[in-house]
Amino acid sequence: MKKERYFREELQRLFIGLAIVPAVSITLICCFIFMGLLLKGRWEENTEQGNYAASQLEQVIATCSQELERLEMLEGLFDGQPDAAEKARIFEEIYQSTSDLDYEADFYMLGADRQVILTDGEPAPDFLQVSPGISWGIFGTMEANPGKTVLRLLNGYQKNPSLALGRAIYSQEGLQGYLVFLLDESALHPILGHSAAQVVVTDPFGWVYLSSNSAFLTESHQLAREIREGNTWLSYNHQFYLLSTRSACRGNLLIYVLSDIHNIVISLALSTALVITALLVMTLWIFAAIRKVTEKKTEDFYRILDVMDQGKQGNLDCRVQVDSNNEFRTIADAYNGMIGSLRQQMENNRRMAELVSISQNRQLESQFNPHFLYNTLENIRYMCRIEPEKASQMIFCLSGLLRYSLDSSRTEVTLREDLEHLNNYLTILTYRFGSRLSCTIDMEERTMDCMTPKLVLQPMIENSVRYGFGNREKLSVELKAYIHEENLLMICRDDGAGMTQATLSELSQLLEQKENRSRHSGLYNIHRRIQLLYGHPYGVEIRSTEGHGTTLIITLPARREENIC
Repeated sequence: MKKERYFREELQRLFIGLAIVPAVSITLICCFIFMGLLLKGRWEENTEQGNYAASQLEQVIATCSQELERLEMLEGLFDGQPDAAEKARIFEEIYQSTSDLDYEADFYMLGADRQVILTDGEPAPDFLQVSPGISWGIFGTMEANPGKTVLRLLNGYQKNPSLALGRAIYSQEGLQGYLVFLLDESALHPILGHSAAQVVVTDPFGWVYLSSNSAFLTESHQLAREIREGNTWLSYNHQFYLLSTRSACRGNLLIYVLSDIHNIVISLALSTALVITALLVMTLWIFAAIRKVTEKKTEDFYRILDVMDQGKQGNLDCRVQVDSNNEFRTIADAYNGMIGSLRQQMENNRRMAELVSISQNRQLESQFNPHFLYNTLENIRYMCRIEPEKASQMIFCLSGLLRYSLDSSRTEVTLREDLEHLNNYLTILTYRFGSRLSCTIDMEERTMDCMTPKLVLQPMIENSVRYGFGNREKLSVELKAYIHEENLLMICRDDGAGMTQATLSELSQLLEQKENRSRHSGLYNIHRRIQLLYGHPYGVEIRSTEGHGTTLIITLPARREENIC
């Protein structure tokens, strides 16, 4: 017997769903939360380092930019070569502005011919020694943005790049000269040591200004493309990093902060794998234990369930045998008692149904159409005066019919025997209607020994006579019987007046009822008897069209005694 979603499996699912699954889920969730907290701490550290580096750079750039704007306002700044007093005044102004910074910047003042007029640092580097008229490097940027302080990374392809802030000074006469601050990468390198994270500062083109780890740089001193185009979770050189990026100085600089999370990821992966393995082993062990316990505890339940399933299939002879002294024993005893009472009641009902069926069948067999009896007796009375011999023959045939109808010793007869008694009925009709009625009988020989209800043929002929004549002078009736697909079919067809649609509907509905409250008794009686004896789908079918005759079809199981014909 196929078992689906039984109590045992439901108990196992319930325990797994309410115990194992929550335990595994909570453990994994805790692992992920712990991993998330660690990574969140690293991310916050990255963000803090990026913000710190950006604020320091922007503070230095802002201070230098303000100083350049202030120097531009000095009177006679580019009026010839400054003397010692003028130099002292300029250096004092620069010192006052940059004294609060922790980082030093080299100052250069160049004339319109790009020659150094004043400096507090080393001689001018190569990128400041550009001939006039050539728009290259910082000079091209300053000249393209008059009245503005520009920022540019110079010598980014070398190991010691410089960050230049410059301003081109113009008057009504034209270009007066240039003011430039140079921030060497070594001067701002302490910014990178604020935390353990790795920091790289580049320009928008990837040229590196500051870097705390040269492993991230290419041979051309650019930041590796994988980092520039990387996401938050970065794998670089077989290491895992947490990457955060932000801009500074109005987008002129980009700050990349990388935290090494390789060990964290590996450790958490190993820990998670160990936890999952332990949980899997525990789950398998618990599942095996649950299965064993539930099988033992539900054995009696399944015994009851098996017997109930057999009872559902119609087998009421099985009893539940429960040896334990628990609640299932009480259920089993109650079920056994109920089944016993049910079997007794079913047996009583079966016997009662047999008695009712026999009584109904005998009652239906004994019913004869009163109109037929009345008309036959009238004909006999008339014949007694003019043709006594025919009257005697009609009385003989009628008495045979009545004896056959009232004989309660048999419910079924052979078709041959029912046909013999039909001849008595046809003889009476012949005396009554004469040549107006013709009847043709065509029975297959192998149908003659098939069992049929008693008096099954007579109502078929009677129905044709009753509804067939109408206003017609003559009526032809044809009666056939043959076997088709293990069924005995008896067909009575006439060429009479037929039935109206209303009469046909009334008769069809009558055949479906269990009680006859109409004046139509013949066909209903035979149909009801067939239903009582053989059940559905056997019975009577009526087909008729007004003006084109009526056809009756009776379907019975084809059998000879207890065998198929």
